[in-house]
Amino acid sequence: MRHTTALLFAICWLGCEGTNEVINPGTLTFPLIVSLRAGESIRLPQLGFIARFDSVTSDSRCPQGAECVWQGDGATRISILPDANQAVTCTLHTTLFPTLILVNGAAVRLKELDPYPQLGAIMDQSVYIAVLEVNRTGIR
Repeated sequence: MRHTTALLFAICWLGCEGTNEVINPGTLTFPLIVSLRAGESIRLPQLGFIARFDSVTSDSRCPQGAECVWQGDGATRISILPDANQAVTCTLHTTLFPTLILVNGAAVRLKELDPYPQLGAIMDQSVYIAVLEVNRTGIR
């Protein structure tokens, strides 16, 4: 029953959102660098989970063309769905902590957030791309 519930949750979680899932078949080499738009996910069967870039929750990075005292930070909402467990949602940052999450013997790190803000421009969620680095940690 528990596995059936988890499977139904996963189907609803992925299907109801209208995502564009990225599936990497075959053998992966690590570290794996992947670029995801908001709403996209990557299935990592070798590691037993799906990683999804949900949204940018804040972007206070110093815009190009501006003079800033601090470099700022980009915060992203990332969801991790282990095979037989409930989704874990976390906020990963570009300069603050945490920058990574450990799951199933792997580290998922926010490597970059693109594009960089422009002075006077308003960024729409649809233009953001999260560059994630996935690496094995040996910790389970």
